Amino acid sequence: MRRPGAFTLVAEGEGSNVPGFVVAEARRKIGHIITIDVVQEARRTGVGKALLEAAEQRLFAAGAATVALETPVNNEAAIRFYKQQGYFVEKTVAGYYSGGLDALVMTKELVGSPAGQAAPRD
Repeated sequence: MRRPGAFTLVAEGEGSNVPGFVVAEARRKIGHIITIDVVQEARRTGVGKALLEAAEQRLFAAGAATVALETPVNNEAAIRFYKQQGYFVEKTVAGYYSGGLDALVMTKELVGSPAGQAAPRD
């Protein structure tokens, strides 16, 4: 979080509850979602989508044309979620995670929509 160009966005919950957060960074024209986490109780409520969209918008405003992220090859729910948000599998990185688990690198191109928000390119 202390790296140049890195930022954290936190979803607001009721009381002192934090339903989720995202950490991302802008590196020249490439944005990187370092991590996104949503507590179990808040999944499938739109929190993850809102966090991801907010991070994409901030990365786009910082000059990123593309966003990349990594997810474990066996995390089917995350892979499905990212694909629904316009990401596609770029490549597989062998042994990326501890224990030797492979990762999928997923990317999405960002373009300006009429509303000025980040949106997937057709």
